[in-house]
Amino acid sequence: MKQITKVRKSVCAMANQLRKAGYSLKDAFKKAWQRVKLSMTIRAAGTTFENRQERLQFLQQFRPEDLTVTLEREKDNKFDSNAIQIVIHITPISRKTVIGYVPKRLAAELSRVLDMGIPVQATLMQIIGGYGWKESRGALINIAV
Repeated sequence: MKQITKVRKSVCAMANQLRKAGYSLKDAFKKAWQRVKLSMTIRAAGTTFENRQERLQFLQQFRPEDLTVTLEREKDNKFDSNAIQIVIHITPISRKTVIGYVPKRLAAELSRVLDMGIPVQATLMQIIGGYGWKESRGALINIAV
């Protein structure tokens, strides 16, 4: 019973944000239910800032099962009050590092869910890019509410 209540709260929080973004009420709830039922694969935003390219390059040496992902709110972010950091935990060396952020439009919805204390699972699908000397790296993250 508790799980159903959390799911409904998640859907309502996301639907309210989608409604503010211009969706009709019906479409907002439809999209929110899709996001809660299915997992979403996103590309991390902000991976070219600070030294995140080097961090992503460093992470490529580890096996996927050695890396866990958490999403952490960053309410004091000066660019976006809904910012959600993507934090990678490196089990073999007991370290963690920020590799980027959840894209702004999704963060507006997902931040409400995180603020309600509803758990959100995230996994690193793969680190992409970095094939040429000019190409930057990125990360594909799977998110499930």
